[in-house]
Amino acid sequence: MPVPGVRGAQMSSGPQTLWQQLLEVNDRFADKEALVAVDVDGRERRLTYAELVERARSLSAGLAAAGVRQGDRLMLWMTNLPEWVLCYYAALRIGAVLVPVNTWLKPTEIEYMLRQSRSRHLLLLDRFRKLDFEAMLDEICADWQGSAAGHLWTDALPELRTVIVAHRDGSGEERESCFDFQKLLAGGEDKNALAVADAMEAHVRPDDLAMIKYTSGSTGSPKGVMLEQGGIVENGLRHTERLKAHEGNERWFSAMPFFHAGGNVWGLMTTLTRGSTLVFTEAFDPALSLQLIERERCTTVFGVPAMLRDMVTLLRGGGHDLGSVRMISGADPGLVADLRQLVPSIETTLNPFGLTECYGPASVTSPDDGPELQRTTCGRFLDGIEYRVVEPGTDRDVEPGTPGEALLRGPIMRGYWDKPEETARAVDAQGWLHSEDLISVDPQGYVRYVGRIKAMLKVGGENVSVEEVENVILAHPAVLDCIVVGVPDPRKDQVGRAYVVCESERTVDEDEVRAWCNARLARFKVPDQYVFVPTLPRTGSGKPDRAAMQKLADADTQAPAAL
Repeated sequence: MPVPGVRGAQMSSGPQTLWQQLLEVNDRFADKEALVAVDVDGRERRLTYAELVERARSLSAGLAAAGVRQGDRLMLWMTNLPEWVLCYYAALRIGAVLVPVNTWLKPTEIEYMLRQSRSRHLLLLDRFRKLDFEAMLDEICADWQGSAAGHLWTDALPELRTVIVAHRDGSGEERESCFDFQKLLAGGEDKNALAVADAMEAHVRPDDLAMIKYTSGSTGSPKGVMLEQGGIVENGLRHTERLKAHEGNERWFSAMPFFHAGGNVWGLMTTLTRGSTLVFTEAFDPALSLQLIERERCTTVFGVPAMLRDMVTLLRGGGHDLGSVRMISGADPGLVADLRQLVPSIETTLNPFGLTECYGPASVTSPDDGPELQRTTCGRFLDGIEYRVVEPGTDRDVEPGTPGEALLRGPIMRGYWDKPEETARAVDAQGWLHSEDLISVDPQGYVRYVGRIKAMLKVGGENVSVEEVENVILAHPAVLDCIVVGVPDPRKDQVGRAYVVCESERTVDEDEVRAWCNARLARFKVPDQYVFVPTLPRTGSGKPDRAAMQKLADADTQAPAAL
């Protein structure tokens, strides 16, 4: 009997682990290119499915020999390199739990994730451009270079035992304090280690934990979303089925970082579940991106609007043949119109609605949807996802076409790592995930995204918790009060504006507060604008009246407002 208010069907296919699914694809597409990568040093590398399987299996033996075991958390601190993908499959093959880290974060932010996830192993790239990740690790845990590899013991991170360093030039380095990635990559040469890894693989199940992905939520500290292996595979298969991806024939360009759901869902799972080819760069470069899309004859281009706008600017100058492109990721209507005019071969705009807690996309437009539906909706919910749209703060279902909070059930997260209270607030006793996102669903099942209930900003495609930013600003000795709201931005879509109240006897200027934030927050989290005010409004319960400040900011989006 149908459950009242529940729409969408629960469907199930045979569950698989990530490794089982990769082997299945490799059986059919062993000689086909799986990855085409270009790093910031201009080095180009290509891996076939057979090479990906062989190298990931060898690395899994190396990880096992270094002490990685089923259920261990392994933090991966690396940019978009083929090694990231190898680590992904190698770790999950032996049942470890991957903790991807945003490479834009500051040491204090990474320390929180290391400690909160209770990561036992850390695999990091040595450097990227001006960033020295080893020096950043020194700030987090100065003891790591004074211990034997695999035997780290420090009060700073009491559960961290192993550090593995990958050198971006591919060289190795003998050091007692850490394992060398290149040696672990050759772990398959040790037949005993390979036998151990093979035996470990046999015990991994689709419902085993695969990743703890940290996401900014409505609270100040990031939450680790627990995603299972089978759920990742299932989402990849279902959303690519909706997109009518031609198995074995697609060449996808993704500008998204692998630590982001847009990189390892829309990137890896969109391609590697279907025998397609993923073309990617280590860091986004609009000129290089267009060059690769054209040369590799990519069929799909995926990136956030800020990236697509940069590419549009270059496309207007001419000189690029992107006639192979059939699909682009969703963006604002004006940008979509520009792209379709500049690239007439585009047939489909991919507009998704989803969140990390449901493995990425919950709904997405399809090539079967007409141009207007592609332009104005997020398509229909994927098979297997049940949904309700309720009046916020209640359990009352709204009428079709009426905005309400999206509740989702089916392939959703296991919960937030070590945060049972937050998990209970997000997933109710009936298994409904409360998204805190406002949507409407018309009688034909098409989803329209309305906005956010939670205090979040979307800056250049990245979620930013305003409370996290506010807590950093409030820690400044001269700051008494602060509210951060979002204002429009022509490139990033939205940026933060901080309204700041200073102590009466202290003075501070914008440059000082900005520098304070830059030292403690990832660049995308740092507000673009600062407005110093004598007081901030409060609600009847004494809480900061964020709505009043947002209304003020909405009324003045050209220049900082004054109270």
